[in-house]
Amino acid sequence: MYRTHGLSVFRSRSMDHRLFAMPFAFYDLETTGTSPAYDQPLQFAAVLADDDLRPLERVNMRCRLAPHILPSPGALAISGVQIDQLTDPALPSWFEMMQEIQRLVEAWAPATWTGYNSMSFDENFLRQSFYQMLQPSVFATQFNGNTRLDVLQVLFAVHWRAHKTLAWPVDDAGNAVFRLDALAPANGYRDHDAHDALGDVEATMHLLQLVRDRAPDLFEEILDNRDKTHVDRRLASGEPLEFVTRLSSAPPQGIVGCGCGRDAESANAAAIFDVRIVDPVACFGLDQAGLIELLERSPRVVHRLKINETPMLFHAPAVDGTVRERCRAIAASPAFSRRVGAAMAELRAQRYPPPGPGEPVRVEERIYDGFYGREDRQLLRSLNQAEGWQARLSVFEQFGDARLQQLGRRAAVLMAPEIMPPAAVASAARNILARWRGTDAPPNGWTTLAAVHAQIDRLLQEGRIDDRRAGEIRNFCEARVRTLQANQIP
Repeated sequence: MYRTHGLSVFRSRSMDHRLFAMPFAFYDLETTGTSPAYDQPLQFAAVLADDDLRPLERVNMRCRLAPHILPSPGALAISGVQIDQLTDPALPSWFEMMQEIQRLVEAWAPATWTGYNSMSFDENFLRQSFYQMLQPSVFATQFNGNTRLDVLQVLFAVHWRAHKTLAWPVDDAGNAVFRLDALAPANGYRDHDAHDALGDVEATMHLLQLVRDRAPDLFEEILDNRDKTHVDRRLASGEPLEFVTRLSSAPPQGIVGCGCGRDAESANAAAIFDVRIVDPVACFGLDQAGLIELLERSPRVVHRLKINETPMLFHAPAVDGTVRERCRAIAASPAFSRRVGAAMAELRAQRYPPPGPGEPVRVEERIYDGFYGREDRQLLRSLNQAEGWQARLSVFEQFGDARLQQLGRRAAVLMAPEIMPPAAVASAARNILARWRGTDAPPNGWTTLAAVHAQIDRLLQEGRIDDRRAGEIRNFCEARVRTLQANQIP
């Protein structure tokens, strides 16, 4: 049974089942860098608002830096986090903060978890942090009736379909700028504490309130897309649709076409065929290789979208007979859609191949290696109810999933080295130091010592930090290295 926060019940226009008028949980993270797998959140802020976007609750949390992570100087320059905040003993650990966030997500459910560029950034960080910090629900913002909304994607749709709704700042080349710290003040939000998590949450709320007030029909149509069943039905209808997206740095644009398949290996990944560019009938005879080539063609003909990420998918505006005829042709050829789905799965496998025999896979990169079994899920709940790391150690030994065993041992060494055997602590210290000094970091991987110094030099050159700040960061990292050299955990 989900709490409704005293809200009414509504029926979405094209759904035959009833949903609660769901509150919004606006949230934002400030992090040590850009890698969800190898960085961590330092700040989490959230505001629960009712379905009329009136604030109900606010939270603002910070945590200490984990011992095995070097913060990116660029991220520190953006967020303004001070060096003494990174190790403030009054702050909770990363593990403790993720416990509190997981409890919050559960308490606020069901809600629409809403952020700015959250589908590409914050959502992935939350998921990885729940995973690495041994929380029971890695996908908490997607379960228990929760849905998700990315306001950056909403603004792409507004820019394309209701352009006069907002003021659009531009860069020197005349291109629209979609940074939150530019859009919010351009649209009347004068007190934006940019790159503070709570400040970004408040600015995001302000922009969505303007969309709701000035383009209510578009706003309601977007909210309908929170339900993936509704999106799925639209894609399967054969009716002309418009999918608003932004490719690279180009302005947002509307893709006119219809659904043309689902990824055979990923139930929430769907495709929409731009029937204005290519006659789909000419593609019906393509073999697997030809379909993969079609998926990679530029300009793009087939666009991928996630039905569970509130895509910006709408009924197409006035279309001509050719568009309707081409959409009907796709709808009448389910075999073509099935083969497109198979090609989508094959292309994804080609781009992200599994590791070869004997090739090591770091535990941080194994988040999608399958769901936990029932017994392990129960153990995770027991782990988070246990008082202290000594009590948690006995739980680690019972995990059946090798990932949880490794993450549990690592968490104990990092968060409570005083209770671990000295040999285990010394081994962890050597491994951390080797990672920081190494040259084998994967793309968007961990921050190395070399990267720290290179970033500091660049930030000095750009005038984004001064010599004092640069010295503080260098001294902090050098002190952590000395601690590791002494076979201790910072």
